[in-house]
Amino acid sequence: MTDLKKVSEALNTYLRPQTFPVAVRLCKSAEELPERVRIPQRDLGLDISLCHAIALAKRYGWTIAVDKEQTCYVAGISLGFWTLPPDVVDGSFQETAGLWGMNKEQAAASIKNMPKFEYGTYQYALMAPVDRATFEPHVILFYGTPAQIWVLLGGYTSGTGSQVNITLSTGAGCTNTITRTIQEEQAKFVIVGTGERLVPNTQDYECAFSVPFSKIELTIAGLERGYRTGVFRYPIPSFLRYGSQHPPGYAEMRSHILEYMEKEKS
Repeated sequence: MTDLKKVSEALNTYLRPQTFPVAVRLCKSAEELPERVRIPQRDLGLDISLCHAIALAKRYGWTIAVDKEQTCYVAGISLGFWTLPPDVVDGSFQETAGLWGMNKEQAAASIKNMPKFEYGTYQYALMAPVDRATFEPHVILFYGTPAQIWVLLGGYTSGTGSQVNITLSTGAGCTNTITRTIQEEQAKFVIVGTGERLVPNTQDYECAFSVPFSKIELTIAGLERGYRTGVFRYPIPSFLRYGSQHPPGYAEMRSHILEYMEKEKS
């Protein structure tokens, strides 16, 4: 397995994140969970959503797992934790409940178009900071500023030769950063959605970028190359090799003082 501590060191060196990059794995059974893992209902007495759990991993540094008891219906459906009643599939329940103000047709289209795993494929979503993960992840999830994401995007495209499409997530970002990333085995640049906003997970200046674990070594190689050549660096290098400009009178003052100093020498 790729050395996750080296991955974390590289991300910290080349991107300088303000929060922990997160390793995410979808588990088929409880046997895949590490010994020291927090399950919110069991260990915290809380019912929380997937993006809330991600926030705990990226800000607290916890190893945490959620299952079918997690509270966001979008994540539950997308991760294949829940089987869907017919009135949810056809959108009639959502229309009756007034969910998102959608009518039946809009709600049905939302369910149909959502990236999702087949029901029962996985039982848990497990996450931890990359350098503390004791498991092999499916996805490395990074939250950062557009400038940091730009550098990471450069590393990914340079290292893998693949392009990345920007995804706007007005609902739950996890459908793209986790589900779609695993299904397509391609990185996703996501303008984060409602869940990440409502939970104190992301700030106004943050976006998300997810890399399938199968491509993280190539991405790191791209980051190293970009740094070495000076093309992709964070903080972004600025061109500073120019003479300073000052308000009127500065040049005269400078000349006057330097002339005075010269006279004082003689």
